[in-house]
Amino acid sequence: MEKKKETFIDNFLKIFLRFEQVITIILTLIIGLIVLASIVRIGQNFIDLFFRDIFRPEEITFEDYQSIFGKIMTLLISLEFMSSILKVLKTHEIKTLIQDVVLITALAIARKLIIFDYEHHDAASTIVLGGVLVSIGIFYFLIKFEKK
Repeated sequence: MEKKKETFIDNFLKIFLRFEQVITIILTLIIGLIVLASIVRIGQNFIDLFFRDIFRPEEITFEDYQSIFGKIMTLLISLEFMSSILKVLKTHEIKTLIQDVVLITALAIARKLIIFDYEHHDAASTIVLGGVLVSIGIFYFLIKFEKK
C-alpha cells in the first residue's frame, strides 16, 4: 500500500491545529489565574460583609448582598467559559461549542437580572431582559434536542 503524500494544506492544518491547542492552553491558564484572583476577592468581600453582619448588621444594605452574588455569578460564568474552551480543545464539536456559548450567554443575562437595580430602571427594561433570557433558553432547547 502506498502512503498518501502530505500536501501543503495538510501540513498547514497540522500547524494550525497545534497553534490552536497552544492558544487554548494559554487562555485556560489565564482564565484560571483570573478565577483564583476572583476567589480571593470574593472571599475578602464575604469576610468583610460577614464581620459587618455580626457587629453592625444595620449597616448592611441589599446592594451589598447583590454585589457579592453578582461577583459569584461572574466567577461561575468564568468557570463555564474555561470549561467550554477545554471542551473545544478535546472534541472540536461545533454543536458543543454553540451549546456552551448559549449557556454562558444565559448565565450572563441571569447575572444581570440578579444584580439589576429595579428601582432605577423602568419595567420595559426588565421585560426586555427577561424576554432575551427566555429566547436564549428556547434557542438552547432547540439546539440541544435537534435531530442529527
